[in-house]
Amino acid sequence: MFLSRSSIDVLKDLIENRLAIMSIGDQDDLREKLTLKRALIELQNNGEIPAHILGDFADIPRRGRRRKVGLLQSA
Repeated sequence: MFLSRSSIDVLKDLIENRLAIMSIGDQDDLREKLTLKRALIELQNNGEIPAHILGDFADIPRRGRRRKVGLLQSA
C-alpha cells in the first residue's frame, strides 16, 4: 500500500497528538502507547524500523498475567 507524503504527514500529526494527550491508567493503555510509538517510527522511516530501535519494542507487554504498570511506564 502506498501513501502520499501529505497522508503520511497527517497520520504522523494524529499519532503525535494522541501520544501527547494519553495518560497511562492500565496495561492496555501502555500497550496502546507503545504501539503508537512504533507506528510513528515506521511512518518516519518509510515503513521500516531501524535495527537499533527494534529492541525497544521487544518488551511490549502481552495479555495475560498482569505486571505492575509503574515498572513499565519508563518505556
